[in-house]
Formats: sequence, C-alpha cells, structure tokens
Amino acid sequence: MEKEFLIEYEQKERSEFERLEKRILEGEFSFEKDTFPPDNRFIKLQKPVALTALGTSNLEAIWVQIPFCGSLILLLPPIPKYEFEQFYFKVSEIPKIIDFVKETGHLQVSLSASPLAYENLDFLDPFFVELNPPVYSAAPNSIFRKNKEVQQAINHFRTLASVRYIQLLRELFEPYGSKTFEVVFGKDLSTYVTMKIGQYDIVEDIENAMTDNPEQAFSLLSVCETFVDQPIRDLRSSVRNFSFEEAKAARQLPFLNQIQRPRFPYEIGKFLFKNLTYAPQGFEACKEIMSHYDRYDLHKVLESLNEAIVENDPEVVNKSTTEFSEILDNVWNDQAIPKRAKVLESAIPFSIAAVGSVAAGPIGAVSGFLAGLGFKVADRFTERFAKLGTKNYQVNIYDFKKKYAFAAKPAIDRAVNRSEKMILKSALTIARSKGHTVITDEDMQEAIEKTGV
Repeated sequence: MEKEFLIEYEQKERSEFERLEKRILEGEFSFEKDTFPPDNRFIKLQKPVALTALGTSNLEAIWVQIPFCGSLILLLPPIPKYEFEQFYFKVSEIPKIIDFVKETGHLQVSLSASPLAYENLDFLDPFFVELNPPVYSAAPNSIFRKNKEVQQAINHFRTLASVRYIQLLRELFEPYGSKTFEVVFGKDLSTYVTMKIGQYDIVEDIENAMTDNPEQAFSLLSVCETFVDQPIRDLRSSVRNFSFEEAKAARQLPFLNQIQRPRFPYEIGKFLFKNLTYAPQGFEACKEIMSHYDRYDLHKVLESLNEAIVENDPEVVNKSTTEFSEILDNVWNDQAIPKRAKVLESAIPFSIAAVGSVAAGPIGAVSGFLAGLGFKVADRFTERFAKLGTKNYQVNIYDFKKKYAFAAKPAIDRAVNRSEKMILKSALTIARSKGHTVITDEDMQEAIEKTGV
C-alpha cells in the first residue's frame, strides 16, 4: 500500500476519533446507545457483536466462533507476511474471507493499529481496498481523568520502561519490524495508563516488574489489556471472546478483577462443530452449520453449555485442557431429563400412553428403528414433568438436541451397522433438500425406499 494512501487513511481515522472525543466531552455520546467505530463502518453488521481475542484469531478458531454471534470482529495486525500466516491464516485465503464478509456480514475486519503501521504490508491491501476497515479505537483515557493526570501516568511509564522493559520489547518484536514494536509499546502504555489512573492494586506489581522482571511485566500488562483495559474502554463490542488458555492466564489478576463468569466460545464452538457436522472443519463446516441450524438456537445452546460448565465447576479455569473437555462432554451428554422421562413414562397408565399412538402403520416400524438408535423421546406429558426441577441450561440443551436430533452428526455415529448409516445419511440429505430442520417419518421412509436396504 502506497504511503500517500495510508497518510490520507490515517487522517480520516484521526478526524473520526477527534469527533468522538468532542462528542464525549460535550455529553453528546451515549455510552448505552452509541458505538464506535459506528455501524456504518462495517458491512451488514449484525448483533450481538463479538470481538475475537488474539488467542482465537487463527482461521480455525474464527470459523467456529462465527455461527454463535451476530458478527465477529477480527482485529487485523500490522505484522509481516510470514508471521501473519503463522499466527492467523494463509494469504491465499484472504479473497475467500473478503467474499464471506461482503456476502454475510457475519465476519468483520478492523485495524488494530494506525493505518501508517501497515506500510509495505502489501499482502493486506485487499482488506483496505475492498472493506475500508476502521481502526478499532477505544474510549480515550482523558474521559476518566484530567489530561494532567493522564500525562503524568504516561511520563511515569516511559521512565520505568527505559530501565529494562523497552529492551525486552525490542528483542521480542523488532524482528517483526519496527512498527510492530511501536504498536506493542503503545498498547502497553495505554493499558498502564488505564490501570494507573484507575488506581488498580496490580499497578504496583507491574511497576516493580518493569524494572526487576520485565518478562513478568509483559505478561501482566497483556492480561490487564485483555481483561481490564479493553472491556472498560471498548465502545463497540457487546461480547468478548477468550480462549480457555487466556481465561487461565487471567488468574494473575487480583481476585476482584478476575472473570467471575468466564465464557469459552472457542472451545464450545469447536465441540459443537465436531458434533453437528460431517463437513471438513473450517469454512465449509461453518457454512453448513449456518445453513441448517437457527442462529438463535445456536447462540442459546452455546450460552447454556457455558453456564452449565461454570455452574458445575466454578473453578474450571484451574483445570487442565483435558479435564475441561471431559466436563464439556459430561454436560452435553447429561441424561437427567431423559432418565426422568423414562421413569415417568413407565408410571403412566397404558390407557393414557396409548392415546395418539394407535395404528401407526408402516411408519411405526420406522419409529421403532429410530428408537433403537436412542432417539425415543417422551410424549408431551412426561417430557413436561421430566423438566420440572431441572436447570434452565439443562432444558435448553435437551430441547436443542431434541429439535435437531436427526440432523446432528451423532445420529449417524450411533447407527450400529452400515445399512443404518446409509439410511440415516440418505434421510439427512432428503430432509435438508426439503428445508426440514429434523428428519421426518416421511423423510425416513423415502430414504429406506431409495437405498433399498
């Protein structure tokens, strides 16, 4: 990208930010209703808007987050091509991503630094030309304290950093280019100022570490940026997505600043992708899930799974990745409602249970076949009573699995032989071709006739 273009781009972004500052200072900006960057800087923006963190910015992680929010914002970093492909995605995939942004609006792109920082990063040009992405700017620290206090905090940080901290940042980031170092230094400075003027207890630890243990200072500042500074000053996103490992890192913070109700959209999204589709992981799986599952249902089941994990184990962030996966499996496979329904069903008089189930004809055999695969669902009476006394998240997960039972991948996985798998796969194809969210008895009968099994 030519420097003249970036200079002009920078001037426009700076003008927008100055207008933001003016509106805030004059009381014309509503923190409840207004956003920045504004909606019109994005393409087909949809709510809720989520921001993906560094630990969930590689392409695999991006795709598994998209179906579970309205729009997911990816912050584009000003780093060289090799490092970009190492930490994010292949440059060859950029056209596909841009097309997806334009067609759906479910993925958005924003700049994580000044436009001038992207000079000579020509491989990122398509994003600028096709999407005109805004700089993802947070509220200025000056709205919290007087400019004099902010400047004092800035001067103090620079003094401390000059001892050992700047040298560490140069060693870590100058290999990626001087602009990368400047961007990281600027973010650390901004984070420190927020913590300093906010009088957070952890500031003393940061200051001591900057001179005595700069590696620890870098870690503390990174955590504070992700979990304190950004959430406080973010004027755009209503949801912030962290990975399990990032949530574990937040334990460095004082208890009052730790996440009390952590969210794990990346891990849960990845789990649901595995359980809901046979498509290859990534872009194709994302498109398939968005085509065949209602977005509200997906959002609801993800939040319910997250709630179940946290409620069943409040200290989950202290667990290992393997233990976390086991907890997620147990929550998904919870049998509380099916077991209650089975007990109630056996207690219902035959005369009541028989109502509405007489003379099913040939479809009765199909229903029996499905029941043999573990899909027998209690009637409305037993189901309603089986849900009493259970948690809302248990009901939401159960309802989701029931609604999409025959469109889900486990339906085929549970088939006991090759013939049953053939029938279910055929029925799934037939159901989707008709726009069904579940496989009906008619779909199953047609599949049996079609496969000749």
